[in-house]
Amino acid sequence: MSKREKRLQKLRQNLNSVTFYDLAQVLNDAGFELDHVTGSHHVFRASVDETVWTLVIPFARPVKPAYVRKAISAIDEVLAAQTEKDANREEDDNDE
Repeated sequence: MSKREKRLQKLRQNLNSVTFYDLAQVLNDAGFELDHVTGSHHVFRASVDETVWTLVIPFARPVKPAYVRKAISAIDEVLAAQTEKDANREEDDNDE
């Protein structure tokens, strides 16, 4: 299991004591980038092909579990889309 997978697993197991920095690291691992900050709200974006995911996470210690759940859901969607894109690319390469 890679460090990225371990960090994500740690978030999944304990939603109540997640630091903002841990959540930001896992989002970066999944392909999200910090787009901008407005006050204490950090806006992260990820895109795969034409699909764009946007997450607004307020800076708090610890991050509220609702935001962690929302982030995990978005991470799962992005990782699934990336996996599908990679699989399609491999099929196209094999067809040639």
